[in-house]
Amino acid sequence: MAVGSSGRMKTRRKVEDLSEVPLSKLLGEIRKFEAKYGKSFQEFISSLKEDRASMEELADGFLWEQYVKEVLRRSSMGRLELSVEDAVEFTEIFTPARLEIMGYLAKKKEATVSEIARSLRRPVGSVSEMLKILESKGLVKSERRGKRKVYSLLVREILLRMG
Repeated sequence: MAVGSSGRMKTRRKVEDLSEVPLSKLLGEIRKFEAKYGKSFQEFISSLKEDRASMEELADGFLWEQYVKEVLRRSSMGRLELSVEDAVEFTEIFTPARLEIMGYLAKKKEATVSEIARSLRRPVGSVSEMLKILESKGLVKSERRGKRKVYSLLVREILLRMG
């Protein structure tokens, strides 16, 4: 805070350039908010009532959104660059089943949960949960079309940078 010429307090905000923040740190910050509120960003935003939200919830929602947007921005370029540290964060995400889903979306371009489940011979609920995880990490995106959600792959190339 600084005092202006009129004697009033002015708020200075330092906007952090998130493009320079390692992916592992962004994901770590997102996980902290998920743990704090016990829900994903989308669930948090859906449940947030601005007229009843505390200042802390509003501030957390703003920061959380910035982290999510940066992860999505990076992945929307179709290429996800991971350092060795970042790759560790993704090892638990890249299970054979989730990679199978990503492979299916790479071939089909887009599909609903039921189409993916049917093709991969997996339960719809299981595929839905895996898609939520992939979406929260910026690897797939969803678009509502009527009553159906259509998923598509955001990342087409994943690079591991060794240093």
